[in-house]
Amino acid sequence: MIFTKKYRTGQIVLTACIAAVCMFSDVHGAEVAGPPAPKSKSALTQKPEATPMPASTPTPEQETETDKQNPADQGTLSKPDHLDTISADKLVFIGDSRTEGLRDAVNDDSIWSCLSSMGYDWMVSTGVPQVEDQIEDNTAVIILMGVNDLYHVNDYISYINSKAAEWGNRGAQTYFVSVGPVQNDPYCSNAEIESFNAAMQASLSGVTYIDVYSHLVSEGFSTVDGTHYPDSVSVDIYNYILDHLEEQMSGIWG
Repeated sequence: MIFTKKYRTGQIVLTACIAAVCMFSDVHGAEVAGPPAPKSKSALTQKPEATPMPASTPTPEQETETDKQNPADQGTLSKPDHLDTISADKLVFIGDSRTEGLRDAVNDDSIWSCLSSMGYDWMVSTGVPQVEDQIEDNTAVIILMGVNDLYHVNDYISYINSKAAEWGNRGAQTYFVSVGPVQNDPYCSNAEIESFNAAMQASLSGVTYIDVYSHLVSEGFSTVDGTHYPDSVSVDIYNYILDHLEEQMSGIWG
């Protein structure tokens, strides 16, 4: 079953109208979520764009600024405000600076574990552990990692497959969102991203692969610095992800 819940305009103030058109990528390997029936997206008004965050190896100045924002280097974790009776129905996002942009654009009540310029090592040591006690029955774990360390592809595959099996025993479902395209990123190319995504999609097991890359390339996208997306694109990505979440057990949101 496909979720029908969408992000609503009352949660943020944006300036542009977005039409998120879902695409289905038919490749072998990981389970791929199919496209839902076309829906019109809500009119959104764009907020002022945030100062871009570094995509990969930060400069000393950028490292200093990150430390100021997050002295414990633990990323950002916000918890949902659901009533206790439905506290098990939740979304858990794990990712890097692009995920931080997603969180800030939608400002919803999901659980967010994300930190700028991070990759596989941070995900294993901090990103997953700090939210793992939140993963239970009727939880969707949504992973958006890889743009900062595409060379760790085999490590990502092994670790995510292992965790997906573990979380599946708790009644949770794991999703991997493909790395989105860049525009003149000095640290990686779209060809490298496509290779990474193809390997992830072919080798993930027990994980639903959400092909945001193909969606953005087909529909068009913009960046604020070559790597990070403006709020309008982040909201489009968020809605596309929600379109491809499969209902588990009693279903997220009931």
